[in-house]
Amino acid sequence: MDWFETAMGFKEMASGRLSPTDFLELEQCEPPTACNLPRNIAVQAREIPAVYKVQDEYAGGSGFRYFMDGVQRTVLWQHYNFDGAQIPVFLHFSGAVILERVKADRFVPVDSLYRSAVLLPTFLYEKYAGTEGLVDTGAERYWDLGDIRARAGARSRDLRQGIEEELLLHFLETREGAILLKDGNILGTTRSSLVIGLVKTHQTLYLQEGYPLLQQLIWGMGEFYRSMDFSLQLQEGPRQRVGTFYLRVHPPSHPEMGLLRVEYNPPSVPIDTLASWLIAERCIRANSARWDRQIYPIQACEDYLRTQLPPLHHIQVIVRSF
Repeated sequence: MDWFETAMGFKEMASGRLSPTDFLELEQCEPPTACNLPRNIAVQAREIPAVYKVQDEYAGGSGFRYFMDGVQRTVLWQHYNFDGAQIPVFLHFSGAVILERVKADRFVPVDSLYRSAVLLPTFLYEKYAGTEGLVDTGAERYWDLGDIRARAGARSRDLRQGIEEELLLHFLETREGAILLKDGNILGTTRSSLVIGLVKTHQTLYLQEGYPLLQQLIWGMGEFYRSMDFSLQLQEGPRQRVGTFYLRVHPPSHPEMGLLRVEYNPPSVPIDTLASWLIAERCIRANSARWDRQIYPIQACEDYLRTQLPPLHHIQVIVRSF
């Protein structure tokens, strides 16, 4: 990765205006609290609003073979003196990988992409436009540090999603007929019936407004239960629709424990089969973050990407030694 040359090149161009600061990863900041359904998404039930047992006694296997995940790191690097205002400058790192299962507990990478960049608000980007490796975050108000930080985080997510989409398209072109389990949403990104999205965070309450009693049932449903099948449709731009359902893969000691949400468009296999495959994948390593909502192959993707992206302490040591 050429992040070091990009960062040092910008540091030379901005000589005398940059000052070091304590490193901060935006991804480690406090996550947003749960919110209601965005107005640009419509929900429609596809089954009777209820929760359903996937199987009375589960002892099956998984039909998944390919798995994909992407990670990003957005690091506060320097402050830029802009007419007396100290403007935060961020470094972006992202990577995405597709792993293939070749044995029950062995995976090999079949494709991967990486990206790094220096993230600048618009008023700084315009000053250094044309320099390779610099990316405009869209922040225009030099006095609004909260907006500068929020837009840096959003732009970082966009960059990571961009390489994920590129990787996904290449997979669909070269692996005809293969099903891919992808970490994260697929709404707005793909219409392929061969891509399944796995969502582990529940900050949006998709059913609270139209089906509040069902939302309560989902918070309390037991292990190996799923919610009704329902659809999400974008109301703006291309009106893409995906099917989705909630699935509990571990006994709940709190409402979100072991709770996954699955997105598909449309399913290439029955949804109860998808649920059974995910239950079979639920065993993970003990040191996994969010272990109750993690599955082993996606954890393997994350572990692989950690070996490819520079860790925070490595970035600190190299940059500060310049």
